Amino acid sequence: MTRQFPRLFLLLAAIILTAGCAKLTLAWADLKSSGPPARPDVLGAFADEDPVTSPEDWTAERAPLLRAVLEKEVYGTFPDKSSTRILDKRRLNDEAFGGAGVLEEWTLAATASFNGETVEARPFPGLDGFLLEVVLPAEKEEPVPIIIMETFCPSWEVAPDPAIWRPEDAGEMGGLLGGVMTYVFGRYICTPPFEMILQRGYGVAVLYPQSVPDRRKEGLAELKRLSQGHVDDRTRWGAVAAWGWLFSRAVDALDQDPRIDRDGLIVWGHSRYGKAALVAAAWDARIDAVIAHQSGTGGASLNRDKKGESVGAITSAYPHWFAKNYEAYAGREEEMSVDQHMLLALIAPRPVLLGNARRDVWSDPNGAFRAAQGADAVYELLGSGGLSQQRLDQWRPQADIAFWLRPGTHGVVKEDWPAFLDFLDAHAGN
Repeated sequence: MTRQFPRLFLLLAAIILTAGCAKLTLAWADLKSSGPPARPDVLGAFADEDPVTSPEDWTAERAPLLRAVLEKEVYGTFPDKSSTRILDKRRLNDEAFGGAGVLEEWTLAATASFNGETVEARPFPGLDGFLLEVVLPAEKEEPVPIIIMETFCPSWEVAPDPAIWRPEDAGEMGGLLGGVMTYVFGRYICTPPFEMILQRGYGVAVLYPQSVPDRRKEGLAELKRLSQGHVDDRTRWGAVAAWGWLFSRAVDALDQDPRIDRDGLIVWGHSRYGKAALVAAAWDARIDAVIAHQSGTGGASLNRDKKGESVGAITSAYPHWFAKNYEAYAGREEEMSVDQHMLLALIAPRPVLLGNARRDVWSDPNGAFRAAQGADAVYELLGSGGLSQQRLDQWRPQADIAFWLRPGTHGVVKEDWPAFLDFLDAHAGN
């Protein structure tokens, strides 16, 4: 009985920690866009600025202003400067995943500077830095596009090769956590279909973003430590911004490797890490495409006129995810000067896939679709086709704003990855 208690505790803890972002209901998302359009108009008069009429106005004036307001009202302030060092690269397996890939393990160190104070991101316990597991297609000579993933499960669970570094207690805790996650959230919540991805010509880089812990007390403490030069607690960055920042630190490292296509740097995230993927691309122009699956509130879904998770609900459950200013808009969303279509617009004209499930009303697929409609004007202004579908279920992977809706609930299931790869094939030319 004494041996069963820790396992039961871990099982319950895993469900509590991971399931709070999803609620199963009997509701179904409407297949037609319903509700008022996203507002304010992303190209209209904003603050003291006139309406945007040219790509130059967007790039030079409006986009920097929107980033500044989104930092103030939603995500918190980003570092003034950042750096990344590759501490080590280890080649682990030349015949990984049935011979389809080459597996490497990179150790990275990163620093953030706020107002002249530079702090190094906390490494994983027992390591000098944080780990990036890199898998590249075997016997491919030309540079390959790579999917950079932030994951809920640690790297030794995501890419279960015995050569990957793992802590001494991983055997007891890791397998149980991965099993629970897979049971609750689908086949691919922890481990993506590496063989399928490699055969389609893509590499994968796996980042377990626990340099900023996803726990309220520890997360808030680490966010404050990392931003010591920032004195305003109301606008201190939240974990979503910091996880987006970690995506960019992986880009720093991968961008140096000649085996990787510099025009094929793709960020992928599910749920909270889908939010981080969108934020990373909105602030980092080196990112070439985004797959944000079920990113919900604070991600692709509008704050106003929404179904599902509210600003009050998300900031109460996860006070470490956003700037404190965001929680002040709980019940006062109409007073916000920005909304999430503006985040999507900052990615234009680069391709973005917004993944959704019809029963995942808590993540508000309809609000994400209306946000895509609201961002479309910027894609059009910058010469892109933007969103081309009229309904949530008209899947068009070739569109620069592609909206994926499947049956089911919150998670990553067998239908999702073929759709993700069809989207990438349409844009990466693989």
